[in-house]
Amino acid sequence: MKIHVMSALVAIMCCFMADAAIPAVPRDTSFTVWSTDKKIRKNHPEAVVAKPSLPDGVRAYNDVVYTTIKKTRFGDRDLHVDIFRPDDNKTYPALIMIHGGGWNSGDKSLQIPMAQQIALRGYVTIPVEYRLIPEALYPAGLHDIKTAVRWVRANAAQYGIDPERIAVSGCSAGAQLATLVGVTNGSKTHEGKGDWRKVSSDVQAVINMDGIATFVSESNIADARDRFNKKGVLPVNAQWLGGLYEDSPNNWKEASSLLWITPKSAPVCFISSGLPRYSDGRDSLVAIYDSLGIYSERHRIPVDVHPFWFFHPWVDTTVDYATSFLDRMFKPDSAKLPKRYRLTDYGVINDSTLLQTSAIQSVIDRAEAEGGGEVVVPAGTYLTGALFFKPGTSLTLYEGAVIKGSDDINDYPLIPSRMEGRSIYYHAALINVYHVDSFEISGPGTINGNGYKFWVEFWDNVERANKSGRPWTNLEVRRPRLVFLWGCDNACLSGVRLINSAFWTSHFYRCNDLVIENCEVQAPREPVRAPSSDAIDLDGCHRVIVRGCYLNCDDDGVCLKGGKGVYADRSYENDSVTDILVDGCVFGPNLHGTLTLGSECIHADNVVMRNCRVDNDCSVLRLKMRPDTYQTYENIRVENITGRFGTLVEILPWKQFFTLEGSNEHPVGLIRNVCISNVSGSCESLGVIAANADDTVIDFTISDIDVRAKTCIFRCNYPEVRLDNVKVNGKSPDILPADDEMKDSLNFDAVDLQQGKNKM
Repeated sequence: MKIHVMSALVAIMCCFMADAAIPAVPRDTSFTVWSTDKKIRKNHPEAVVAKPSLPDGVRAYNDVVYTTIKKTRFGDRDLHVDIFRPDDNKTYPALIMIHGGGWNSGDKSLQIPMAQQIALRGYVTIPVEYRLIPEALYPAGLHDIKTAVRWVRANAAQYGIDPERIAVSGCSAGAQLATLVGVTNGSKTHEGKGDWRKVSSDVQAVINMDGIATFVSESNIADARDRFNKKGVLPVNAQWLGGLYEDSPNNWKEASSLLWITPKSAPVCFISSGLPRYSDGRDSLVAIYDSLGIYSERHRIPVDVHPFWFFHPWVDTTVDYATSFLDRMFKPDSAKLPKRYRLTDYGVINDSTLLQTSAIQSVIDRAEAEGGGEVVVPAGTYLTGALFFKPGTSLTLYEGAVIKGSDDINDYPLIPSRMEGRSIYYHAALINVYHVDSFEISGPGTINGNGYKFWVEFWDNVERANKSGRPWTNLEVRRPRLVFLWGCDNACLSGVRLINSAFWTSHFYRCNDLVIENCEVQAPREPVRAPSSDAIDLDGCHRVIVRGCYLNCDDDGVCLKGGKGVYADRSYENDSVTDILVDGCVFGPNLHGTLTLGSECIHADNVVMRNCRVDNDCSVLRLKMRPDTYQTYENIRVENITGRFGTLVEILPWKQFFTLEGSNEHPVGLIRNVCISNVSGSCESLGVIAANADDTVIDFTISDIDVRAKTCIFRCNYPEVRLDNVKVNGKSPDILPADDEMKDSLNFDAVDLQQGKNKM
């Protein structure tokens, strides 16, 4: 008995000694979602962390071992994947997902929120573990991913995967790896000696989220050397590659996707932030792909946030871009790959002074005639008048591409249109789209309205009218809008810059299921103000998402329209605006209103603005109440807003161009079920709620507000308005009414115009 006990003790001690001799796998835990959140929210309080949540209808397999690497210095090393797939027995394409963290930190859990959402759309998503710098240098991580691809293909039947439809995606460092995996299809140099060697590691598509495509650019090599010289420590890219370029040139070259492109390379979708350093080599790779006839896409999330995929609203757009690309690659019932019509391939030249309207229009017409396609504007500046896009066409502007509008109104013909709540003949916009469903404008290029001449003419006319004492209207000086879509369902504007519009910047009339995302929309106040340059006008539209945009024009940010006048609510030309979501946007200092309802709006219902940042002197929520129009504004929520603003809410009569059209009617307005909550920042005051005398305001709540203000006075004429936990300078506001004379002086535009005369 004693012998057996002693033998057992010796065995246990040997196990302990053996375990002690094998070190644990080292981990760098500096890069996490939460550490990133702390950094990002300092400048982007609108960012909301995307948390993992397994959707209904998605099945999960956690920590599945895909390979065991024998006899490492850490013992036999298991590497794992997580698997998410639709909860059924069908077969789906697979997406292997590679996390970022500078090849040094992070883990596969960082990919789970996106993986769960993409799985819900009909994919098997597979966040993958791979070896990082503390454990092994390049090419270990690459060989791990190649092994994972082979394992997925070898075990496809077990997990309901189509082995002929496997894609790989990555974020940051993971994106560099993903691109290298896809570019090097068939390359023995990059294969490694992992398991499943008789199975192919080729992938059929790549998604690169803010990852470089080359290490060997002059800037990359110099940057690494400079950092080492300053700090005496190798930067992570040099650590991973085994030294500075001069110490390890073969690794630097071997890890650069740009140097390994062949006809076997997989199609790639780039989703980039507004930080150029993370796109090194992207444009050169796309150029080579184009020359080989390999499909590629480029999208931009125009924010200075590198890990945009961690946060709402940008993760939503990222998932949309990724799944749309995968659908094009893998799903036979999705839209076929569009034929591309690059302007410069059809006689259009890069010249900012040569008017080329006819030449550009002929490319659009050709695309339609040949069955549809993507009209591509390459880098350069192209001067044009009004352009008309046709069924089956779309518009893509590459990095550095500029469509520049003519400043001659004769280049914008009079056509049936819609202006200021009326259907009239008016000048065409620069970009015109009539009844083209699924139309898209995508960036990252620019549409420049070149509006300076029109602005000067407008203010000169205002000055002449004021001197002579006559009234004037916005339409006296004929000015083109920048973008106008009429009756276009399922349209999308994505990642494009819209600037310097002569009149309204983007106007959507009777468009349903519209998405406007990650766009930059700007018009200046200096040296000349850009009058009535509304960023986004939604005119009789339904089911609209505006997310991740930067809006900074000299008028309203997001403005809801639909008609005006005594008989507007009875006219077939007008319509409600319903189901509007404004999420994660930033509103700049030039605006007159952040979210504005009116001045031409008969009915707005189910409007939500959330998770936005403001930096301006106007109102967060502005309702313009016309005494000559029947109006109903209902079911409106404004929540989770931060920043600097003029007032929280402004509800006042709007009497500009007032007319009862000879009738004896007495239109009234109804405002009901409005909630403003969770707002913090600095402002002039809470604002004013003082509509027309017979207007009704019910079920209006303002809650959980904490602001610093120049005055604690809140002007409100409606006792029914409820304030709950509202603090102005640390105490409850003083609530006072506003009389009719005061209402005019509280109107932002009236005050703004008075202060801005010297800028006209």
